[in-house]
Amino acid sequence: MTGMVDYSNRDITAVRTLHDEIKKVLKAHERGERGDALLRDIKVLCSCIIQTIRDPYCQEKICEVEIHSDELFALDKRSRWDRSSTQASPIFLRRLILKSLEAFDDRLRALEMLRQSDHGVRASGN
Repeated sequence: MTGMVDYSNRDITAVRTLHDEIKKVLKAHERGERGDALLRDIKVLCSCIIQTIRDPYCQEKICEVEIHSDELFALDKRSRWDRSSTQASPIFLRRLILKSLEAFDDRLRALEMLRQSDHGVRASGN
């Protein structure tokens, strides 16, 4: 019986791992690591998540992560003096990314609970 629950949540388990990898890349960026490779990593991870989880809300949140990551890494390429006062700061962009990741994780938990309750209803024959 638990094999079916594990199977039905395999996509959630996979995207959680990818989600954690995105957070690691953001931590590296926060510590001062820079480079196109970090942005490519985030883009690949986001793409893998979008292809794995078929929930529109989750996909939307990961698209937000990708968009804000583009903006965050674009700031790295400009000198501090080239920025206009209307551009978002790296701290603000990181917060937006983390809020999207948090909302994504909350939705994953909700999906997991929904699937478990659906499995329980089917197992009991109702």
